[in-house]
Formats: sequence, structure tokens, C-alpha cells
Amino acid sequence: MAINNGCVPFTKSLISQAPEASGVFALWKSGGIVYYGSAAAIRNALDGQFSARAISEQRVSGCSWEVAPDPHERLRELIKEYELAHRCKPLWNDPQRLPTD
Repeated sequence: MAINNGCVPFTKSLISQAPEASGVFALWKSGGIVYYGSAAAIRNALDGQFSARAISEQRVSGCSWEVAPDPHERLRELIKEYELAHRCKPLWNDPQRLPTD
């Protein structure tokens, strides 16, 4: 099952509302998921992604997250589910498909 909450705009103010708990997150671009990640603290991970994306061409339009007691296992589930639906991993989770900008 996909991440429980919907996609919200990828802005500093909304990232500041993300939980500090462990869990998983998704980064969205052009209406689709481009990356799944796991984190010990969701807010810190999203803040780091925001800072990194601000200085690169890999822009993100939205994000979603879910608190998970075992973030690594939940990440494996999400990527497997995505692969079954799309026959590939999310773009930025697949080293062979990563943008080279």
C-alpha cells in the first residue's frame, strides 16, 4: 500500500510540519513519485533533500511521508510495490536511470 498521506507542496513551511519520527518519504515531480527514502527523522531528511535540490536541476514539486516503526522494511515494501506497478524503480532510486546533470 502506498504512503498513507497525500502529496503536499515541497516547501520549507510544509516540511517544518513533518514529524521528527522515523519513517519513509516520497519525493514527487510532475505528478509522479521520483524517489522513496527512509529516515530516522522524517523532517530532517526532507529538509536535507530540500537543501540539496535547491542547488541542483533535480527539482521536486511535492512530498509525502509516513511514520513507520521499521522504516527500512517499509521502504523495501514501497519500492517493491512501485516496481510491480511500473516495471521499474522510481527514477532516483535506480542508479542506472539517475539524472546526470
